[in-house]
Amino acid sequence: MKLNGALTLTPGVQPPLERPRRRSHRPLYCPAVTLSTRTLVALRELAAEAPVTVTVAGDCMTPTLRSGDRVRVIRAKVLWPGDIVTFQRADGRLLVHRMLGYTLGSHGLSLLARGDHLSREDEPVRLDRVVGRVIECEGSPLSTSMGQRWRCAVECLRTLLRRSVRSWVSAPSS
Repeated sequence: MKLNGALTLTPGVQPPLERPRRRSHRPLYCPAVTLSTRTLVALRELAAEAPVTVTVAGDCMTPTLRSGDRVRVIRAKVLWPGDIVTFQRADGRLLVHRMLGYTLGSHGLSLLARGDHLSREDEPVRLDRVVGRVIECEGSPLSTSMGQRWRCAVECLRTLLRRSVRSWVSAPSS
């Protein structure tokens, strides 16, 4: 399935493609595809049955993933800090970013994620908007080291603490 020309989603196994050459002077960008709720539900169901192939568009996950890389996504029952996940933002855009951890929001448990090449975290993502976890890139298994998982968990705690302090400071005093 091809969506807006930027993202290709194909159930089943795909042959690996050659990695495109990169230009060092190219500006950082992180395009995304907008999905309807029905398309997201269908994509989640496909990922639960078999790995779904997604073509990455954008530089927000460099150096781990590059624009044009093909990754395989599966539905995971448990996601850990450091996992690379595919999810739909509140505005409908589909992204592939690294999970930092969980937070408790107005809709229950949500996850915090951020692109490896970005300085800001995404807004918390409800779990029903998560498609799945990336398991391989260009035919090679994708693994996350324990050190990377710890760094993501610490970054999640730092983000949550920063948000708590900001809300505490801006709260009206009685």
